[in-house]
Amino acid sequence: MNKKKINVYSLIKREVEKLKKIGNKTASLDCRLLLSQILKKTNTVYTHQEVYISRNQIIKFKSLVKKREEGKPVSRILNRRNFWKREFILDEETLDPRPDSEILIETVLEHFSDSTPLLKILDLGSGSGCLGLSLLEEYENASIIFVDASKKSLNIVKRNSQQFRLKGRLKYINLDWHTDDWDTKLLNSADKTKFDIIVTNPPYIPSNEVKFLETEVREYDPILALDGGNDGLDAYRSIIPKLKNLLKPDGKIFVEIGKGQENLVSKIGLENGLLSVEYKKDLSNINRVIVFNIK
Repeated sequence: MNKKKINVYSLIKREVEKLKKIGNKTASLDCRLLLSQILKKTNTVYTHQEVYISRNQIIKFKSLVKKREEGKPVSRILNRRNFWKREFILDEETLDPRPDSEILIETVLEHFSDSTPLLKILDLGSGSGCLGLSLLEEYENASIIFVDASKKSLNIVKRNSQQFRLKGRLKYINLDWHTDDWDTKLLNSADKTKFDIIVTNPPYIPSNEVKFLETEVREYDPILALDGGNDGLDAYRSIIPKLKNLLKPDGKIFVEIGKGQENLVSKIGLENGLLSVEYKKDLSNINRVIVFNIK
Protein backbone atom coordinates (compact mmCIF):
# COMPACT_ATOMS: atom_id res chain seq x y z
CA MET A 1 0.00 0.00 0.00
CA ASN A 2 1.61 3.29 -1.16
CA LYS A 3 1.84 5.90 1.55
CA LYS A 4 2.91 9.50 1.25
CA LYS A 5 4.32 11.85 3.83
CA ILE A 6 1.98 14.71 4.62
CA ASN A 7 1.62 17.48 7.18
CA VAL A 8 -1.33 16.87 9.56
CA TYR A 9 -2.52 20.47 9.32
CA SER A 10 -2.86 20.35 5.53
CA LEU A 11 -4.57 16.97 5.79
CA ILE A 12 -7.24 18.02 8.29
CA LYS A 13 -7.70 21.71 7.39
CA ARG A 14 -10.77 21.30 5.14
CA GLU A 15 -12.40 18.78 7.48
CA VAL A 16 -11.87 21.10 10.46
CA GLU A 17 -13.58 23.93 8.55
CA LYS A 18 -16.58 21.68 7.81
CA LEU A 19 -17.02 20.94 11.50
CA LYS A 20 -16.56 24.58 12.51
CA LYS A 21 -19.33 25.60 10.10
CA ILE A 22 -21.84 23.52 12.07
CA GLY A 23 -20.71 25.05 15.36
CA ASN A 24 -18.29 22.35 16.53
CA LYS A 25 -16.04 23.95 19.15
CA THR A 26 -13.53 21.09 19.25
CA ALA A 27 -13.18 20.61 15.49
CA SER A 28 -9.38 20.41 15.36
CA LEU A 29 -9.13 17.99 18.29
CA ASP A 30 -11.95 15.84 16.89
CA CYS A 31 -10.22 15.57 13.52
CA ARG A 32 -6.87 14.76 15.11
CA LEU A 33 -8.45 12.04 17.27
CA LEU A 34 -10.17 10.50 14.23
CA LEU A 35 -6.98 10.67 12.18
CA SER A 36 -5.05 9.01 15.01
CA GLN A 37 -7.59 6.18 14.96
CA ILE A 38 -7.12 5.63 11.24
CA LEU A 39 -3.33 5.69 11.62
CA LYS A 40 -3.55 3.37 14.64
CA LYS A 41 -1.59 5.84 16.77
CA THR A 42 -1.73 5.41 20.55
CA ASN A 43 -1.14 9.14 21.05
CA THR A 44 -3.14 11.89 19.38
CA VAL A 45 -1.36 13.43 16.38
CA TYR A 46 -0.50 17.15 16.46
CA THR A 47 -1.22 19.68 13.70
CA HIS A 48 2.50 20.37 13.09
CA GLN A 49 3.32 16.65 12.80
CA GLU A 50 4.09 14.84 9.56
CA VAL A 51 2.59 11.38 9.02
CA TYR A 52 2.66 8.64 6.40
CA ILE A 53 -0.81 7.92 5.06
CA SER A 54 -2.33 6.00 2.14
CA ARG A 55 -5.15 7.16 -0.14
CA ASN A 56 -7.47 4.55 1.40
CA GLN A 57 -6.70 5.84 4.89
CA ILE A 58 -7.51 9.40 3.81
CA ILE A 59 -10.87 8.21 2.46
CA LYS A 60 -11.58 6.38 5.74
CA PHE A 61 -10.59 9.45 7.75
CA LYS A 62 -12.98 11.64 5.75
CA SER A 63 -15.79 9.12 6.26
CA LEU A 64 -15.27 9.31 10.04
CA VAL A 65 -15.36 13.12 9.90
CA LYS A 66 -18.63 12.83 7.95
CA LYS A 67 -20.11 10.83 10.85
CA ARG A 68 -18.96 13.55 13.23
CA GLU A 69 -20.53 16.16 10.95
CA GLU A 70 -23.81 14.27 11.22
CA GLY A 71 -23.70 14.61 15.01
CA LYS A 72 -22.13 11.35 16.13
CA PRO A 73 -19.80 12.00 19.11
CA VAL A 74 -16.12 11.16 18.67
CA SER A 75 -16.40 8.80 21.65
CA ARG A 76 -19.11 6.83 19.81
CA ILE A 77 -17.13 6.73 16.58
CA LEU A 78 -14.07 5.45 18.43
CA ASN A 79 -16.09 3.44 21.01
CA ARG A 80 -13.94 4.75 23.84
CA ARG A 81 -13.78 7.71 26.21
CA ASN A 82 -11.27 9.11 28.69
CA PHE A 83 -12.59 9.24 32.26
CA TRP A 84 -10.69 10.02 35.46
CA LYS A 85 -7.24 8.47 34.83
CA ARG A 86 -8.04 5.88 32.17
CA GLU A 87 -9.63 5.28 28.79
CA PHE A 88 -12.80 3.18 28.81
CA ILE A 89 -14.38 1.07 26.09
CA LEU A 90 -18.01 1.90 25.26
CA ASP A 91 -20.79 0.19 23.35
CA GLU A 92 -24.35 1.10 22.37
CA GLU A 93 -25.74 -0.06 25.75
CA THR A 94 -23.37 1.98 27.93
CA LEU A 95 -23.73 5.64 28.83
CA ASP A 96 -20.95 7.87 27.52
CA PRO A 97 -19.15 9.01 30.72
CA ARG A 98 -19.19 12.79 31.29
CA PRO A 99 -16.61 14.91 33.14
CA ASP A 100 -19.37 15.90 35.63
CA SER A 101 -19.46 12.29 36.83
CA GLU A 102 -15.85 12.62 37.98
CA ILE A 103 -17.28 14.82 40.76
CA LEU A 104 -18.69 11.61 42.24
CA ILE A 105 -15.21 10.05 42.35
CA GLU A 106 -13.77 13.18 43.97
CA THR A 107 -16.53 13.16 46.60
CA VAL A 108 -15.92 9.52 47.55
CA LEU A 109 -12.19 10.24 47.93
CA GLU A 110 -12.97 13.17 50.25
CA HIS A 111 -15.15 10.99 52.51
CA PHE A 112 -12.81 7.97 52.43
CA SER A 113 -9.38 9.61 52.42
CA ASP A 114 -7.48 6.50 53.60
CA SER A 115 -6.73 4.31 50.57
CA THR A 116 -5.68 1.22 52.54
CA PRO A 117 -8.80 -0.31 54.27
CA LEU A 118 -10.54 -3.44 52.98
CA LEU A 119 -13.47 -1.46 51.57
CA LYS A 120 -16.36 -3.16 49.85
CA ILE A 121 -17.84 -1.11 47.00
CA LEU A 122 -21.06 -1.47 45.00
CA ASP A 123 -21.37 0.13 41.54
CA LEU A 124 -25.12 0.05 40.89
CA GLY A 125 -26.10 0.36 37.23
CA SER A 126 -22.46 0.12 36.28
CA GLY A 127 -22.62 0.77 32.50
CA SER A 128 -19.02 0.89 31.26
CA GLY A 129 -17.74 0.40 34.82
CA CYS A 130 -15.95 3.77 34.78
CA LEU A 131 -17.09 4.76 38.29
CA GLY A 132 -16.31 1.50 40.07
CA LEU A 133 -13.06 0.79 38.24
CA SER A 134 -11.80 4.33 38.85
CA LEU A 135 -12.50 3.90 42.55
CA LEU A 136 -10.90 0.49 42.65
CA GLU A 137 -7.69 1.97 41.31
CA GLU A 138 -7.71 4.51 44.17
CA TYR A 139 -8.35 1.94 46.95
CA GLU A 140 -5.63 -0.69 46.78
CA ASN A 141 -7.34 -3.25 49.07
CA ALA A 142 -10.96 -2.69 48.06
CA SER A 143 -13.24 -5.17 46.30
CA ILE A 144 -16.24 -4.29 44.15
CA ILE A 145 -19.47 -5.68 42.80
CA PHE A 146 -20.81 -4.35 39.50
CA VAL A 147 -24.57 -4.61 39.03
CA ASP A 148 -26.33 -3.95 35.73
CA ALA A 149 -29.52 -5.09 34.02
CA SER A 150 -27.59 -5.51 30.76
CA LYS A 151 -25.35 -8.56 30.33
CA LYS A 152 -23.73 -6.79 27.40
CA SER A 153 -22.76 -3.85 29.64
CA LEU A 154 -21.25 -6.21 32.22
CA ASN A 155 -19.11 -7.71 29.45
CA ILE A 156 -17.87 -4.19 28.66
CA VAL A 157 -16.98 -3.76 32.36
CA LYS A 158 -14.99 -7.01 32.17
CA ARG A 159 -13.15 -5.74 29.09
CA ASN A 160 -12.43 -2.41 30.76
CA SER A 161 -11.18 -4.16 33.91
CA GLN A 162 -8.44 -5.90 31.90
CA GLN A 163 -6.34 -2.71 31.87
CA PHE A 164 -6.17 -2.86 35.69
CA ARG A 165 -4.43 -5.41 37.91
CA LEU A 166 -7.53 -6.34 39.85
CA LYS A 167 -7.82 -10.13 39.73
CA GLY A 168 -10.14 -11.55 42.37
CA ARG A 169 -11.36 -8.14 43.50
CA LEU A 170 -14.30 -7.89 41.12
CA LYS A 171 -17.67 -9.55 40.79
CA TYR A 172 -20.36 -9.01 38.15
CA ILE A 173 -24.07 -9.46 38.84
CA ASN A 174 -26.83 -9.23 36.25
CA LEU A 175 -29.79 -7.71 38.14
CA ASP A 176 -32.65 -5.33 37.39
CA TRP A 177 -33.46 -2.83 40.18
CA HIS A 178 -37.09 -2.72 39.00
CA THR A 179 -37.70 -6.16 40.55
CA ASP A 180 -39.00 -6.15 44.14
CA ASP A 181 -36.34 -8.37 45.69
CA TRP A 182 -33.26 -7.20 43.83
CA ASP A 183 -31.55 -6.23 47.09
CA THR A 184 -32.04 -9.72 48.58
CA LYS A 185 -30.70 -11.35 45.40
CA LEU A 186 -27.72 -9.03 45.49
CA LEU A 187 -26.87 -9.80 49.12
CA ASN A 188 -27.22 -13.53 48.48
CA SER A 189 -24.76 -13.21 45.58
CA ALA A 190 -22.44 -11.09 47.73
CA ASP A 191 -22.15 -13.64 50.58
CA LYS A 192 -24.54 -11.45 52.61
CA THR A 193 -21.76 -8.90 53.19
CA LYS A 194 -22.92 -5.30 53.14
CA PHE A 195 -21.11 -2.37 51.51
CA ASP A 196 -18.94 0.49 52.76
CA ILE A 197 -19.47 2.55 49.59
CA ILE A 198 -22.37 2.52 47.14
CA VAL A 199 -22.15 4.60 43.95
CA THR A 200 -24.87 5.02 41.36
CA ASN A 201 -25.61 7.24 38.36
CA PRO A 202 -29.17 6.26 37.41
CA PRO A 203 -31.24 7.71 34.54
CA TYR A 204 -32.71 11.04 35.68
CA ILE A 205 -33.96 12.94 32.60
CA PRO A 206 -37.77 13.44 32.65
CA SER A 207 -39.29 11.56 29.69
CA ASN A 208 -40.68 14.67 27.99
CA GLU A 209 -37.26 16.37 28.12
CA VAL A 210 -35.31 13.59 26.38
CA LYS A 211 -36.32 14.91 22.94
CA PHE A 212 -34.74 18.30 23.77
CA LEU A 213 -31.32 16.88 24.64
CA GLU A 214 -28.35 17.56 22.35
CA THR A 215 -28.22 15.29 19.31
CA GLU A 216 -25.02 13.68 20.61
CA VAL A 217 -26.85 12.53 23.73
CA ARG A 218 -30.36 11.93 22.40
CA GLU A 219 -29.34 9.90 19.36
CA TYR A 220 -26.34 8.00 20.67
CA ASP A 221 -26.69 7.37 24.42
CA PRO A 222 -28.95 4.42 25.34
CA ILE A 223 -32.45 5.65 26.19
CA LEU A 224 -32.56 3.35 29.24
CA ALA A 225 -29.61 5.25 30.71
CA LEU A 226 -31.31 8.63 30.15
CA ASP A 227 -35.08 8.34 30.64
CA GLY A 228 -36.02 8.65 34.31
CA GLY A 229 -39.80 8.57 33.82
CA ASN A 230 -42.35 11.39 34.01
CA ASP A 231 -40.50 13.44 36.64
CA GLY A 232 -37.04 11.87 36.21
CA LEU A 233 -37.19 10.15 39.59
CA ASP A 234 -38.40 6.62 38.75
CA ALA A 235 -34.97 5.02 39.23
CA TYR A 236 -34.48 6.71 42.62
CA ARG A 237 -37.84 5.33 43.78
CA SER A 238 -36.68 1.83 42.83
CA ILE A 239 -33.16 2.13 44.21
CA ILE A 240 -33.24 4.24 47.36
CA PRO A 241 -35.75 2.19 49.43
CA LYS A 242 -33.38 -0.80 49.22
CA LEU A 243 -30.06 0.91 49.91
CA LYS A 244 -30.37 0.91 53.72
CA ASN A 245 -30.49 -2.92 53.53
CA LEU A 246 -27.22 -2.97 51.58
CA LEU A 247 -25.13 -0.44 53.51
CA LYS A 248 -22.91 -1.00 56.53
CA PRO A 249 -23.83 1.21 59.54
CA ASP A 250 -20.93 3.59 58.90
CA GLY A 251 -21.09 3.32 55.12
CA LYS A 252 -21.99 6.06 52.65
CA ILE A 253 -24.02 6.29 49.45
CA PHE A 254 -23.01 8.58 46.57
CA VAL A 255 -25.81 9.33 44.10
CA GLU A 256 -25.60 11.38 40.92
CA ILE A 257 -28.67 13.53 40.22
CA GLY A 258 -30.10 15.85 37.58
CA LYS A 259 -30.41 19.62 37.77
CA GLY A 260 -32.74 20.78 40.54
CA GLN A 261 -33.48 17.26 41.85
CA GLU A 262 -31.56 17.49 45.15
CA ASN A 263 -34.56 18.25 47.39
CA LEU A 264 -36.83 15.59 45.86
CA VAL A 265 -34.15 12.87 45.91
CA SER A 266 -33.17 13.83 49.48
CA LYS A 267 -36.83 13.50 50.47
CA ILE A 268 -37.02 9.99 48.98
CA GLY A 269 -33.92 9.15 51.01
CA LEU A 270 -35.36 10.59 54.23
CA GLU A 271 -38.57 8.58 53.79
CA ASN A 272 -36.42 5.44 53.52
CA GLY A 273 -34.07 5.85 56.48
CA LEU A 274 -31.31 7.81 54.74
CA LEU A 275 -30.06 11.29 55.58
CA SER A 276 -28.48 13.52 52.94
CA VAL A 277 -25.30 14.90 54.52
CA GLU A 278 -23.76 16.76 51.57
CA TYR A 279 -24.49 18.12 48.10
CA LYS A 280 -21.57 18.38 45.69
CA LYS A 281 -21.60 20.80 42.74
CA ASP A 282 -20.43 19.99 39.23
CA LEU A 283 -18.35 22.09 36.81
CA SER A 284 -21.41 24.24 36.03
CA ASN A 285 -22.09 24.93 39.73
CA ILE A 286 -25.14 22.60 39.73
CA ASN A 287 -25.74 20.18 42.60
CA ARG A 288 -24.72 16.90 40.95
CA VAL A 289 -23.99 14.43 43.78
CA ILE A 290 -25.82 13.68 47.03
CA VAL A 291 -24.05 11.87 49.87
CA PHE A 292 -26.31 9.78 52.12
CA ASN A 293 -25.74 8.22 55.55
CA ILE A 294 -28.07 5.85 57.39
CA LYS A 295 -30.33 8.09 59.51
